[in-house]
Amino acid sequence: MGQEVRGVIAAGKGEPVRLETVVVPDPGPGEAVVQVQACGVCHTDLHYREGGINDDFPFLLG
Repeated sequence: MGQEVRGVIAAGKGEPVRLETVVVPDPGPGEAVVQVQACGVCHTDLHYREGGINDDFPFLLG
């Protein structure tokens, strides 16, 4: 069934980011789910958002 969490999504090159609900699938064998208290966006995330690394959109920042 998975868990619903909130994530910041870059939908396209240079577009404003959006806060969206994302479904995290249930863990498989040898995997675990951890609760994230906080997450930052680094400069590499900004390069992705501007299309400087690739143009595989949408993607989750942080």
